[in-house]
Amino acid sequence: MSAESVLNAKAPILIQLQNFAFQKAKFWSIALIGLQAFLFTGGFASIFSARWSLSYPWLAFPLAVVGALISVHATDLKGRAEWLKRQHEFLNGLGVTPSARTLTNLQAELPSDLKPGVDRLLTEGVTYASEQSIGLPRLLENVCESAFFSHHLASRCARYLLILLVFTGTIASSLLLFCLSTLQDATTGVIAARAIAATLVFLISVGTIKSWRGYVNFSSKADLAYSEATRLLKDTTPDSCEAHRVVAEYQLARANAPMIPTKVWLIHRDHLNKIWLSSH
Repeated sequence: MSAESVLNAKAPILIQLQNFAFQKAKFWSIALIGLQAFLFTGGFASIFSARWSLSYPWLAFPLAVVGALISVHATDLKGRAEWLKRQHEFLNGLGVTPSARTLTNLQAELPSDLKPGVDRLLTEGVTYASEQSIGLPRLLENVCESAFFSHHLASRCARYLLILLVFTGTIASSLLLFCLSTLQDATTGVIAARAIAATLVFLISVGTIKSWRGYVNFSSKADLAYSEATRLLKDTTPDSCEAHRVVAEYQLARANAPMIPTKVWLIHRDHLNKIWLSSH
């Protein structure tokens, strides 16, 4: 069977499986954000309500544990999705396919039933414009395209997250100062509960820094991957070791980065698609 035949036979399965894994990972990530937003809002409210102040810690700690479990599950699904995406990149670029046994096991573990509209939308994100035949030049062109979008989308995510970080950080710091200024006006139990609530709100706010740094780092590494892949493509026969190094480093950076929300991609895709098509 030719490389093109393998690509046509296996690519739809890999795309469908990775779409399902990414969609589920994003679902649980959104659930985690919703839970953290609830804890943040509840902590804010508990500062100003004595009755809610005493109830909030009993509710917040179990929910924080639930949040940790959700985070682990979302991370596991993202890891599977990233593995599938790497396999699809090697299949699309080099014609290398995972074993039938691996695909069969993944199909059993990740039932790929998605709404057609969602599946079609996510498939657009892994459809490449390269017209090269299967080989290193095609793989490098795919990396260039993927890294170009990743660089700009991650940069925008970092910008949005920085705004959120400043906003929530200001609120959290203000709540901590407010708690200190109202110590004489509350009972010991209320003071302790408010301190717990304000501290949790502050920790949730500060926790955003990790995601912000993740987007900043990924944007920088994606830009570097784009530059290096472009440099290698200038050679008639790109160096195989260098090409695989660039691909591996980009894939590793993407695997360690936070997921780019589909909504951010939808907002900016037309603008970025226009720039990409006009310059390549």
